[in-house]
Amino acid sequence: MNVRRWFALVVVLALVLGVLAGCKQATPTPEPTKAPAATEAPAETPEMPAETPEPAKAPESPLGATPEDLQGVTVEFWHVWSRRVGEALEGLVKEFNETNEWGITVQPINQGGYGDMFNKMNAAINTGELPDLVVGYQNQMLVWDDAGQVIVDLNPYVNDAEVGLSKEEQEDFYPVFWEQDLINGKRYGMPVQRSAQFMFYNVTWAKELGFDKPPATPEEFYEQACAAYKANLEDDNPENDGTGGWVVSSNASTVAGWIWAFGGDIVDEEGKYTFDTPEAVEALTFLKKLFDDGCAWITESRYPNPEFATRQALFTSSSQAGIPYQLAAFEEAGNDDEWTLIPFPSTMDRPVINVYGPSVAVVKSTPEEQLASWLFLKWFVMPENQAKWVEASGYFPTRKSTEPLLEDYKTNNPQWAAAVEWFKSEQTLKKFEPRDPSWSAVRQAVGEHVSQIFSPDFSPDQIPQLLKDLQAVADSLYAEYHP
Repeated sequence: MNVRRWFALVVVLALVLGVLAGCKQATPTPEPTKAPAATEAPAETPEMPAETPEPAKAPESPLGATPEDLQGVTVEFWHVWSRRVGEALEGLVKEFNETNEWGITVQPINQGGYGDMFNKMNAAINTGELPDLVVGYQNQMLVWDDAGQVIVDLNPYVNDAEVGLSKEEQEDFYPVFWEQDLINGKRYGMPVQRSAQFMFYNVTWAKELGFDKPPATPEEFYEQACAAYKANLEDDNPENDGTGGWVVSSNASTVAGWIWAFGGDIVDEEGKYTFDTPEAVEALTFLKKLFDDGCAWITESRYPNPEFATRQALFTSSSQAGIPYQLAAFEEAGNDDEWTLIPFPSTMDRPVINVYGPSVAVVKSTPEEQLASWLFLKWFVMPENQAKWVEASGYFPTRKSTEPLLEDYKTNNPQWAAAVEWFKSEQTLKKFEPRDPSWSAVRQAVGEHVSQIFSPDFSPDQIPQLLKDLQAVADSLYAEYHP
């Protein structure tokens, strides 16, 4: 054999024996003749001992906290309700504090009216001393959020698998109420209550005047209002001369209702104001004629409940939240006339009501306080709790499943029942006011401008220019919030 070949063979044999010896040393069993099992670890990592796997960690909550973290958490709730409604809120909060399984405490604090709340929240944003929950209208929440990014988006809470609302629960809210708090994809609050603008209508007096049904059109409204004015003018009581028809209201909610009733709108699809329109001219011209002909009149009362209760008005404009106060006025006047609520009479084939109301927002704080605030809100809008709230406040239920719990209340409160039936009717057009941060200021401008038409020296041909002026003011205010 060739020497070179012999030497190569020896080298190869030595290498093979070395590898086999190394594999044998790495085998974990002491028997030198035992073959490795087919399921043993790969040859490249036989020297690594098997590690005991660590216990799987529970996934962190996307909300940053879990209900188990809330023991002893206290949240501050700024609200606007007083007297009987405020007492009802205190009672519901007390019930939650005593029964909730998480150990959460809610502290309700009355901050006055909605104007007071608006100003106090603005001040709190500057100082940083904010509540955890706050009541406000959608346009107010937008102002607060623009000023300090302080309002929590409730979408993650609503849709959370553990603490959120199921699809069925979300669909239980009336769509027009549920949609109001969703602005540009962000859910600013929860609709704990809603109201609507109606006409209060004296059924008994109208029948005595010869009318067997409420007015459905502006022309019918004019006819009945003027008949009431004429009746008071011709009776033997000189103190009620000049009264009888509709008590003038130039607040923005009433004005919006009239513009909608004449087929117009107050914002376009982009959310910009639209007061300078033919429909708005027509609506204000109608109101001006009603006033000039004596069929609408101005009272110094902020709320004309006494005037309506004493047949100085066949119609007044009000939210259904005013029902308890109107009932009290009828009782004080000793008047047992039947009266009810009706929508604004319309030029269209559908009457219209202006639906609005505040919601409750969660203010940014710690994950634990935000979750605690959400759990209280979720509890507050449960049908059983909402039924208690409706009975105390007179507002609409915002969930469909609440209404069956209110059958006795409906029977004992026919005016409230009428409001609910108009709201539920598919024939009624439901509209809501702008949800723009500028709306608070524009609302005031609407009232200031429209009130001018109810002046003896204001002529109907000035209405187009009045609306152009209002449009200019509204555009300027809108621009301040949309640079």
